Amino acid sequence: MSTHLRQQLTEAVLIPLLAILSGLLVASVFVLFTGVPPLRAYGELFRSGFSCNELTRCNLFQTLQLATPLILTGLATVIAFRSGMFNLGQEGQYLIGAVVAAWLGFAIHLPPVIHAAFVIAASMLAAGIYGWIPGVLKVRLGVNEVITTLVMNNIAILFMAYVVNYPLRADQGSTAHSPVIDETARLATFFQGSKWGVGFLLALGAAVLVYVYLWRSVPGYEQRMSGQAPFFARFGGIRSQSAAVRAMAISGALSGMAGAIEILGVHRRLLAGFSTGVGNDGVMVAILGLLHPLGVVLVAIFFAGVRLGAQIGLQAPVQIPRELGGGIIALMILFVACSELYRGWITRGQAWLSKRASRPRKA
Repeated sequence: MSTHLRQQLTEAVLIPLLAILSGLLVASVFVLFTGVPPLRAYGELFRSGFSCNELTRCNLFQTLQLATPLILTGLATVIAFRSGMFNLGQEGQYLIGAVVAAWLGFAIHLPPVIHAAFVIAASMLAAGIYGWIPGVLKVRLGVNEVITTLVMNNIAILFMAYVVNYPLRADQGSTAHSPVIDETARLATFFQGSKWGVGFLLALGAAVLVYVYLWRSVPGYEQRMSGQAPFFARFGGIRSQSAAVRAMAISGALSGMAGAIEILGVHRRLLAGFSTGVGNDGVMVAILGLLHPLGVVLVAIFFAGVRLGAQIGLQAPVQIPRELGGGIIALMILFVACSELYRGWITRGQAWLSKRASRPRKA
């Protein structure tokens, strides 16, 4: 492993870890105002988010299930941001993927495995086109992609509400929902009583592919140079506009994959109110993960565990509002802005360790 790659991986792990510890330390002040010792509160939070007493009732499995869409929408953010495109449309693209998956999950009938693969591919294609549109508007007409992606988020939310209440509505019950998808379209789960399953493995596979694409392929190199060094890219003959549009399409496809996996592996149908801010959370996961696939995977799991722990471990046992979990995450995002400070600490620590290792031992 090269020195540069080793340094990248070290920073991708240590900087988010230091930001997390800093956020927890500052959040301790707010915990003290509730009259609960911070160590007890954090103990309940992490126990509820990451413990596993038995396979059929394991909070860790639920955390991994909740982390799955965060990994994919986080990777979607990495692809776009690394290419210099500020895609904030992950939520809308996620919903488009979910709508397509819910429809094709019952509207067509195919053999097992093939059915699920076809649905995921179709959802990625539809969401990729939905992400491609802001990219084209940016490149061809100079329309700010932040504005267009945010507007298209609202369009997707309204579109999802329309289809689940009218053309795809299964019955006239109190809560609008689409028909349940076929058995052949469902993604397998690993344990009975848990929704954690194949979708998580697909998300991990996507993280590996994103890393290989961005750091080990020519198109990925073009995208990174277009975002990080646009003048170098221009004089190096890189077609920055094509790279930007490609990045937005791939970003949309990853978000659509997240929506499809949620339908096929968790909900089995589209429900009113399906929009839960997963796309927006993916942006925060990517930022906290320093726009690196490894950082995204680790942070997504931690993010999901903190959310779950705050919901079931703080409010009832220790009488602390579950909103504290969101506050802790917000503080962590804030401390990521101190990444240069942390890089200095890491560099000095590595220099100290190298000096200590090279010091001759006394006989």
